[in-house]
Formats: sequence, C-alpha cells, structure tokens
Amino acid sequence: MATWGRGVLIMASAKPSQMVCHECDLLIGVPLLEPGEKAFCPRCNFLLAANRRNAQDKIFAFAVAALLFLALANAFPFLGFSAQGQERTVTLLQCVAILITENFPSLAAIVFALIIAIPAIFLLGVIYFSSSLALSRRLPATEITLRWMLWLLPWSMAEIFLIGILVSFIKIVAMADVALGLSFWSYVFFSVCITVVVMHLDKRELWRGVRALPNE
Repeated sequence: MATWGRGVLIMASAKPSQMVCHECDLLIGVPLLEPGEKAFCPRCNFLLAANRRNAQDKIFAFAVAALLFLALANAFPFLGFSAQGQERTVTLLQCVAILITENFPSLAAIVFALIIAIPAIFLLGVIYFSSSLALSRRLPATEITLRWMLWLLPWSMAEIFLIGILVSFIKIVAMADVALGLSFWSYVFFSVCITVVVMHLDKRELWRGVRALPNE
C-alpha cells in the first residue's frame, strides 16, 4: 500500500490506518509517519496527516503564549476613538457588553464564547494534554480532554473576529480617529499563537501519543 504526496511516494508499514479524505471521500491506508513526513491524498492532494518535528514542544509553548496574550487582551484598552473633541476607549469585554446594552444578549453570548471562552478552554485543554505527553504519564481524563479539544477546535473564531475588526476600520477611520490599544496587539499575537497551535495539531498523531501512554 502506498500514498502519493506532492511527488513523494510514502510506503505504508505493515498495518496502515484507514482514513477518509475530507475533500474527496477517498478511503486511504496511511502508514505511521516519521518526524517531518506528511501524507497527502493521491486523488486531490489534500493533507491527510503530518508528523511535524518537535510538534508537541511547539504546541505547548505557543499554547501557553496564546493564553498569556489572551489574558493581556482582556486587561487593557482594545480600541480608542476620538471625534469632535470627544474621546472614548473600549476594552475587549466592553465590545461584548455593548451588544447587551443594544438588546442583543444572545449575540453577545455567542461572541463572548467564540472569541474568548472557547479559545481559552481549548488552550487549557492543549496545555493539560501536552503536559501528559511530556510527563509520559496518563493524567486524569487525558482522553476526555483530547476529545473536548478536538470538538472545540472548529468553534474557535478568534482570527475571524480579528479580520472583522480590521475590515471595520475602513468605515470607522472615515468618521473618527482610531487608536489601537495594547489589548488589540495582544489579541493579534494571541491569534497568531493559536493559529500555530492549530497548524501543528494532527488528530492521528495525538491519538497515537495518548494510546502510547502507560496505564496507571
């Protein structure tokens, strides 16, 4: 059994695991990958699995950094507005509170969950799970943590929120002078860090890592 990936033929080991391509639904046998190797779909070239070098170290380091930047993003002014002699600063949490004052409590709850709560819970799960792998011991609820991590992963919308803020500047700068606060730049770095974490997460390698942990 073999799979092709960007011109590189990856030969399967004795018992390759079966995967279904998310793009074209092709059932493929993917072998255990060595560090630095990737497996691509032979039909549509979609990335199926990747064993990136030092992935766990990078995941842990960037997850900690992302959590620290998220904390800083909630501690300082996010944006400052100045128009007709009036100035006002808004924090990240106040951006959510404004939706409540405008009678959009459901939308406020969704925004708070997607840009703050879910990313924070996801990062805490990543740190806990990575600690289990680093210690080579099965911490309590390690597998449950991994399941929740993977379930929450698609619901983190931090980068989408940031893109929306940047797009809105086009209209805001025409009406007022806008100053980007320390919280804004902290959120930018948070978005970069959590993106790096997601890029290095591979479901197949994560499950292989947790199954390799000794039972206590």
